[in-house]
Amino acid sequence: MPKKSLLLIHPAQDKDRLGERRRRHAYMPKLNLAALAAHVDESLFDVKIVDETVEDIDFRANPDLVGITVLTNVSKRSYEIASHFRKQGAKIVLGGFHVFFLPDEAEQHADSIVIGEAEGAWDDLLRDFLAGELKNRYQTSSPHDMTSLPKPRLDLLKQDAYTRLNIMETARGCPHQCAYCSVTLFWGGKFRFRPIGEVVDEIRSMPPGKIIFVDDNIIGSPQRAKELFQAMLPLKRRWSGQADLKISRDPELLRLCAESGCRWLFMGLESTNVDNLRDVGKAKVNDVPDYSRGLAAIHQAGIKVFGSFILGLDHDDITSFDRTVQFCVDNRLAGVNFYILTPLPFTKLFDEMDRQGRILHKDWSLYDMNHVVFKPALMSPEELLEGYLNAYRSLYSMGSIIKRCWNKSDLGELLALNVGRKLNYSRFKQGCLV
Repeated sequence: MPKKSLLLIHPAQDKDRLGERRRRHAYMPKLNLAALAAHVDESLFDVKIVDETVEDIDFRANPDLVGITVLTNVSKRSYEIASHFRKQGAKIVLGGFHVFFLPDEAEQHADSIVIGEAEGAWDDLLRDFLAGELKNRYQTSSPHDMTSLPKPRLDLLKQDAYTRLNIMETARGCPHQCAYCSVTLFWGGKFRFRPIGEVVDEIRSMPPGKIIFVDDNIIGSPQRAKELFQAMLPLKRRWSGQADLKISRDPELLRLCAESGCRWLFMGLESTNVDNLRDVGKAKVNDVPDYSRGLAAIHQAGIKVFGSFILGLDHDDITSFDRTVQFCVDNRLAGVNFYILTPLPFTKLFDEMDRQGRILHKDWSLYDMNHVVFKPALMSPEELLEGYLNAYRSLYSMGSIIKRCWNKSDLGELLALNVGRKLNYSRFKQGCLV
């Protein structure tokens, strides 16, 4: 039997693929499609991955089966892609976060949908497709136990389109119930860990270069993190990951993290207002009075912090933007992402705002954390967007860059990141105003 062609697609937002400067490069790819492709039998399928964020989709292709991962902010684009290939006769499978939360909507645009984690359903789906018996829905009965996962097919990604291609996960799930977050709802409320030996083997198989761990919190279980970092010591690889400030309160954990090769930690600090954190259920994790001490301890260990802040929470007003930027400068955060508060469907935050009549619309394409889709409590939607854009411009001004980055290690890398964002500001602003 001749092999079938399988096309896996990660759709892009309009702002990344339209306009005068179509995006052709990203810092790192998403891991999901490469992980899914690893489960495909190459004797039965020719597999191709297209990340529309950095490359165009060839709509002249005639694949037999198309799998599209659907996030809320690209759901409209996902359905457009599905419609095109469906008209050509391809079978369409949709999966991902948006499908998990809105399966009835997604089902209207596909021959089949996968609800939840795909690994447990993927083999059955492909077998049914080959037999001409594709079902409308597939859903695993229980989460994957994270053992014996095949190595993701990173080789199928566009190799020159990313700054970092060595990406991997060591765990899934999160026990925190943050009101704005959909991670716990999708991945579950408990951490599930890959065997450390399997993680180490995968690291050893990776080509030279820094590694990025995509776990939502690599130190979520401090004891397991210590064991992982200890096992990584002989590998002598530099890496980046996501963590919270609890690492600063455990000297042994912080030391092992640094010694195992960590150079950057992405941290969701979210807000410098205690009431904001309490409202969204993150006050137990983020201790505002301890922010400065904790960040200083992490910096002292030789690890740079890339902070993340949510703007537009209910205790934010028009003075909050300048205070947040000043905090970032005072604490010398090497990089910062600001996000506009976005109530994603089926989160606690969305349900509360929907009941209160604060949701402005349900145009999912604007639920990207760069647009205001709700009524803020202490300012207007226009003031929130203006403050958000001004915060980015101020944070990535040359004065701020010099104050935050001077006398840090890897100065060249830091300047490239920060100056690059400064130079990209006009394009970024254009995307927020669409």
